[in-house]
Amino acid sequence: KDLLRPLVSRAFRRKATDDELDTLVSVFGRALDRKDSAERGMQDAVAVMLTAPSFLFRVEQDPPPGTVRTLADFETASRLSYFLWSSMPDDELAAAADRGEVHTEEQLVAQARRMLRDGKSRSLANVFAPQWLHLRQLATFSPDRGRFPAFDEPLRAAMRRETEEFFDAIVREDRSILELLDADWTMVDERLAKHYGIEGVSGGEFRRVAVDRSRRGGLLGQASILAVTSNPTRTSPVKRGRWVLENLLAAPPPPAPPNVPELAAGGGPLQGTLRQQMEQHRADPSCASCHRLMDPLGFGLENFDAIGAWRDAEGETPVDASGELPDGRRFTGPAELRRVLLERAGEFRRCLAEKLLVYALGRGLEYYDACAVERIAGVTEAGRDRFSVMVEEIVKSPAFRQRESAPGN
Repeated sequence: KDLLRPLVSRAFRRKATDDELDTLVSVFGRALDRKDSAERGMQDAVAVMLTAPSFLFRVEQDPPPGTVRTLADFETASRLSYFLWSSMPDDELAAAADRGEVHTEEQLVAQARRMLRDGKSRSLANVFAPQWLHLRQLATFSPDRGRFPAFDEPLRAAMRRETEEFFDAIVREDRSILELLDADWTMVDERLAKHYGIEGVSGGEFRRVAVDRSRRGGLLGQASILAVTSNPTRTSPVKRGRWVLENLLAAPPPPAPPNVPELAAGGGPLQGTLRQQMEQHRADPSCASCHRLMDPLGFGLENFDAIGAWRDAEGETPVDASGELPDGRRFTGPAELRRVLLERAGEFRRCLAEKLLVYALGRGLEYYDACAVERIAGVTEAGRDRFSVMVEEIVKSPAFRQRESAPGN
């Protein structure tokens, strides 16, 4: 029993109960009754432990129907650890939970700061960022090799790595979240630098480089984002505009009306340049309401082709990267588009607060979470938009520290 207690407590991410230990000891005892070795008995006990719900799931007990309860220290420690590390609590966090020191705002903030400094916070870049930014779609992105011969598997890998390294640097260095919208730097290796036309980079190691602000800067200048919002044969202003609305402004457009086809890849009933085809497409009133929101944002990125390379012309036709928003604001090109987005920084703060809060809680947000999102965004702004401030406000929020049960019948 003494041998099993620390192992089971670690596996269950809380103190093992006497009843749980007695069950495993009885499994061990039955092995000895069969004349098996002590080693075999311990193997049987560990096998039973590994199939227990407390090992397979993060168990949080529901309070009585219609009530709210504050999570226990071990429950909060697990929530915090899987939020920031995508893994179980380490010895220091588990020991603090055992001492009852993971429930006040001060204790949670202190642990969150320590955990963000730890290398395991890299999971935010490797797990959260790909979910938020749809980077997983990059694995199945298959551009037409005849049109885009520069695309290969090393470039695909470098595209994703750039965004992960960029996001990790913002977390690790506690930089402003607004740099996600507009930064004067990015992370590249030799392969990606060649793709971007950046000189002086050699080798496969990713390193920080300055970017031409008239072209690239922030997420919208990164090939990973530009590729997952493109079609195999061409760019897609609609997909790119929708991506911006959903993932940067938390303002997704409504679903398209039924039986509305996409633009044909090679002609069809709509003719002319891509912009001309889009204008014909949204001449339909049922299409116009959504496209007037999405298309201008997407057209601002038309200087980037379907694999994120810069272009001034498509074939012999100069690229028209101008757009006009419904409120009358006009812009041309990615640099001016980024400026427009920075003017909407409040919407971006709320968007990122929502995405991070959903990730931290492991559930969708409800109407009553709106106040928490507003508070998190507001305090983040007051804290010079540092990433750690947003994390601290999330772990201090009642939504993170409490569990609610639906009213009973």
